[in-house]
Amino acid sequence: MNYDFHGAEYTGEQIDTAIKAAAGANFMTDMTSIFCIALSNNLLIPIKNKKVEIVDLDEYVKKWVTKYINGYENRPSKRRGNPSNTVADSLMKEIYHKLHPHLEDKVVEIVAAGHSTMMTIENIVGDMLEEYLSGKLAAHGWRCCWGTTVKSVDFINDNGTLLQVKTSDNSENSSSSAVRIGTSIEKWYRRVSTKADTYRWDDLIKMTVDHTISEKDFRAFVATTINNNPDCVYIHK
Repeated sequence: MNYDFHGAEYTGEQIDTAIKAAAGANFMTDMTSIFCIALSNNLLIPIKNKKVEIVDLDEYVKKWVTKYINGYENRPSKRRGNPSNTVADSLMKEIYHKLHPHLEDKVVEIVAAGHSTMMTIENIVGDMLEEYLSGKLAAHGWRCCWGTTVKSVDFINDNGTLLQVKTSDNSENSSSSAVRIGTSIEKWYRRVSTKADTYRWDDLIKMTVDHTISEKDFRAFVATTINNNPDCVYIHK
C-alpha cells in the first residue's frame, strides 16, 4: 500500500525503513503501524517550524519518533515528577486566610501546598489511564500513540479504529473537541463529573472487547505504580 505524504507517495516498506533508521535500538513495531494508519487518516501533527514547513519524510520521521520515544520513556511508571515553574499567587493565600482567620499561617501554607499537589495529581491521572490501557488493550490490537504523536488520538487499532481517551467528561476543551468533527475518531471518558463514583468502563469494554478493564483494576494499577515509583508525582513542600 502506498501513502501520501505532502504530495509524495511512499510505500509502507519505505516508511518502516525510515522509522527504524530514526529509532535505532528504540524501534518498536507499533511506531510503523501508528504512523501509517495516522497518515491514512490525515492525523499526523506537523512539526512546528515558524520558517519552513517540513515535508522531507526522513526529517519529519526523526522528530516524530523522538516525540514518541520521549512520551513512552516518561510514562508514569518510569518518570520523575518535576516542580512547576509557575509561582502561586500569594493573594490566594491571603484571601483564604481572610475567610478562615482562625487558622494559623502554617496551616494555610499546608492547604496551599496541598492544593498544588492535588492539581499535579489530577494532571497525572490521565497519563496513568493511558499507561494502564496501553498494557491491557495491546492484546486486542490497540496501540498507544505515545507523546501525543497523533492529533486528538490516544489509541489506534490495527483495524483502523481511532480512539480518544479522557479521564473525565469535563477534561476536554472546545478546540480539542472540534478536531473530531468530520472524523471517525471515537471518544471515551472514564468518569461522569456531575455524579459521584459514576464510571463508564462498560462503554470502553464494548469498544475494545477487553473484559478485564474496570475502575477497581485501574485503581489497583495506580496504587502499584505509586508504590513502585512514588517520585512520579512531585510533592509540593
